Amino acid sequence: MSAAESPPSTVLDASGVGPGGITRVLTEVVRHWPAGRRLLVVAAPRAWQPPSGAAAEVELVSHQAAGRARAIGAAAATLRGLTGRLGRQARVLSMSPSAAILGSRLPVTTVVHDLAFRLWPRDLSTAVRQYRRVSYGTAVRRSARLLCVSARTRHDLHGLYQVPEERTAVWHPGSDLDAVPGEPPAPLAELSRRGGSYLVIAGHAPHKGVELALDALPELPGIVLAVLTGGRRVDRYEAAVRRAGTAERVLFLDHLPEPQYVATVAGAAAFLMPSHFEGYGLPAAEALRLGTPTVISPDPALHEATDGRAVRMTSWTPEALVRAVGEALARPAAPGWHGRSWRTATAHLVDLLAAPTGSRGVDARVAG
Repeated sequence: MSAAESPPSTVLDASGVGPGGITRVLTEVVRHWPAGRRLLVVAAPRAWQPPSGAAAEVELVSHQAAGRARAIGAAAATLRGLTGRLGRQARVLSMSPSAAILGSRLPVTTVVHDLAFRLWPRDLSTAVRQYRRVSYGTAVRRSARLLCVSARTRHDLHGLYQVPEERTAVWHPGSDLDAVPGEPPAPLAELSRRGGSYLVIAGHAPHKGVELALDALPELPGIVLAVLTGGRRVDRYEAAVRRAGTAERVLFLDHLPEPQYVATVAGAAAFLMPSHFEGYGLPAAEALRLGTPTVISPDPALHEATDGRAVRMTSWTPEALVRAVGEALARPAAPGWHGRSWRTATAHLVDLLAAPTGSRGVDARVAG
């Protein structure tokens, strides 16, 4: 293949990627980017490295600088230099809204995960809200196209920013986990050996609704609640444990390596995600894929992410959570749900990136 015929390079801006699910999205997209293509990653999270086994030619150009202002400024300068040197056929994909795209000399496509800073702003500092207001405003103004991880986020983007539908598309992430299951943390392994059972809940941020599960725990006798903190404790959850008087049945887990995460979720009696707000809900989709009964809040993005296969709470209350857990535990084991693979999701993302702005031809692959 001649240079003129080779696939264009893609600059992947990660300056807006922080800890949590978006980092997993970054990793899996890089891992599954098609072979024979060049991917240049700008401003990756500081501890991040390209995953092993990536098929594409991946170049890690830079990590995020310390401090938000410095990180954005450095990423913008790097984007300006790269996009000035690359040909007009190169693509720029921003993995989350960031003001750094102001440095790009080429059109940018931005992935929008949620608009929680507008619709669920509690617990966010004034500085964070201001930063996100600038980042999202920049993405809306300067992106040629905005890819929303759910129909819910697309709806929110239209309602809050009046973005025309032809500038947006829905792109669902994948949900498969490549890791071979390891051993769960020792307390859970010992609990399972004794014939006990546990529930797992995503709990790395205040909007995850962990306080609902903690308040429900007295009505779920004999069950341990394992809270996945990702290494980030939430003070209000500690207070809720004291209020419920169930400290002996609550286990706060720090960041788990992926094999241990897979084993922990796969071994749970049920996975809980009673979130107050979500843009998608990747952990719930992953849990279903692992065959774990899953309970979600009434949030529409969670219903979308789980394809209607999770038990849905009727309200954001401990009582509704108790009923939903009872239903999930009583259901017969469902056949494995395959969901959407990261390979399919990344191929869809590549198609969306290549499509002309306003094209709807590749939207049909969203459910693939």
